[in-house]
Amino acid sequence: MTHSTRLGIIATLTVLFLAACASANAHPSPTAIRSPTVTASAVASPSSALTPTPSPGTLAATPRPSTGLTKTIYLTFDDGPNPMWTPEILSLLEESGAQASFFVIGENAKKWPGLVEREARDGDTVGDHTWSHPNLTALSASAAWAELARDKSLIKVLTGKAPSLWRPPYEAFNGSVIASASGLGMKMQLWSVSTGDWQLPGTQVIVLRVMAALHNGMVVLFHDGGGYTRTETVAAVGILIPELQAAGYRVVALPAQGIDHGSPLEVGIRDRGALTRRGPDAHDTRSNLPANNDLG
Repeated sequence: MTHSTRLGIIATLTVLFLAACASANAHPSPTAIRSPTVTASAVASPSSALTPTPSPGTLAATPRPSTGLTKTIYLTFDDGPNPMWTPEILSLLEESGAQASFFVIGENAKKWPGLVEREARDGDTVGDHTWSHPNLTALSASAAWAELARDKSLIKVLTGKAPSLWRPPYEAFNGSVIASASGLGMKMQLWSVSTGDWQLPGTQVIVLRVMAALHNGMVVLFHDGGGYTRTETVAAVGILIPELQAAGYRVVALPAQGIDHGSPLEVGIRDRGALTRRGPDAHDTRSNLPANNDLG
């Protein structure tokens, strides 16, 4: 075989080899094609990527926005402060961005001054509910004045501001008592609706009594002290605040001038010598009142 013949054969084999390689690259075998393994974690849906799902605890801890609330309601609490129930109510108010009003008893405020100071720091209204929670109509004019004046003085020391509102224990008042309070620069503040929580009717009953009477400018009576337990009150407040806010209500403190709620139970009281208030939730104003602080 000549040299030129051998070169021709080598050239032919080289061309065939290159053609075979090109064909293999253009048409790979099925085993060479492998679809990538896709896991659920590798592909996130648009919604999950843009809006992470918060845990239930995160949702519960998020306060409701205060925008869009066009109506007003005033939650008020008598007979405190109490070292067990008042802090729980204050925490509920703070967590929801709400405020309330507390008509404090001087003896309790002296024992737990930090709670009254906390109320004032939160922007809550602190009102006078006398020093020892007596039936003021059973006292002399000077003794009734002293009950109100002593409580007022302590509230001013604790909050830096003298109270402008007062509320009579047992809802018992007359012209002499009102004159004493007015002389101290305080206006009597009653309520539109009593929850009757001092009777321990049950949490749901308390809630229903408020929601059934709900209207703009309503003043609601609760108790954060005075009884052996206020668990129902605390639970009801925890339910009511978000419900009221969802219904478009701002839960706020009473203004310094008070609220003239115009309750029908008060009709005619300004023209009577002995001013008492009667109704299904009115407290007994007779001289044989209970000695404890359960009634207002």
